[in-house]
Amino acid sequence: MKLNHLNLVTSEVAALAGFFTSHFGFETVAMRGKDAFAILRGADGFALNLMMPGKGQSAAYPDGSHIGFFVDSPDPVHAKQAELTEAGFAPGEVEDLTRGGFKSTTFYCMAPGGILVEVGSSRT
Repeated sequence: MKLNHLNLVTSEVAALAGFFTSHFGFETVAMRGKDAFAILRGADGFALNLMMPGKGQSAAYPDGSHIGFFVDSPDPVHAKQAELTEAGFAPGEVEDLTRGGFKSTTFYCMAPGGILVEVGSSRT
């Protein structure tokens, strides 16, 4: 079984789509309904759907909810953090952590629409 897609609800569809296309290698496949719904595709074929909340609903997620991107080593983590800083997104500092016996290098960044994004790598 393969994970096919993820659907995120956000009040900032166009801005979040721009974030993922500019900084995470996604391409916009479709943008519909005055920037109310976007379909993005990653290099591996993964579909990331972004949509406005329904009328009278909010686009809120529980604390700790996030999207994680994984890279092979700490160097790209530092490079992505610097890239997002340069672009004005104010990502958190890169941290070296130990989780479940694995060491990781990671940082978090708040994307448009209040979506938390993690970029990390791990090693034994």
